[in-house]
Amino acid sequence: MTLRAIEKAAMKLSPRVRSRLAATLLSSLDTEDVVEIERVWVEEANRRYRAYRSGRTTAIPAKQAIAAARAALRA
Repeated sequence: MTLRAIEKAAMKLSPRVRSRLAATLLSSLDTEDVVEIERVWVEEANRRYRAYRSGRTTAIPAKQAIAAARAALRA
């Protein structure tokens, strides 16, 4: 079966089934990238926590952080 034939058959599936198929296909891709991304995020979270605990940075209220993030997305 060719890729085109698979695509054509997949497009005949219901949106719900196509969504499940897409999730399955995506999860089958190289997971080393996911592991590396998670490792880097944990390192960054730890770095930020240490900076906060040592006083090199300060925290802001969650509402303020969310408002700033929403404003940045609108810009």
